Amino acid sequence: MATGLTKTIRKVEHDGAELSDHLFDQLATLRKEIASLAESVGDYGGHALHDVQHNAAAFAREAQRQLPVVAKQVRRQAKKTGRAIQADPLPVIVILGTLALVTTLLYTRD
Repeated sequence: MATGLTKTIRKVEHDGAELSDHLFDQLATLRKEIASLAESVGDYGGHALHDVQHNAAAFAREAQRQLPVVAKQVRRQAKKTGRAIQADPLPVIVILGTLALVTTLLYTRD
């Protein structure tokens, strides 16, 4: 009976050692995978920054290209507005008066 118990204890110790080795192997594999994932995330972050810089530069070029068109349109609208004010200045006077009144009321509140 004692030999059977001894054999069982040795088998459990042997199996425990194998299990421990297997766990260490799994932990080493997990560490490698985590390092690989961290590197991939770092690479992705670098690429994302490059993409943002590229998009910002493209937006700046497009805005620079569109600026003369926008300026021309603003000039046209300003001329129309100027003509409309010269033709009938009363609405502008009412709007400016209302704006002055609202501003005065807001800044003189207790």
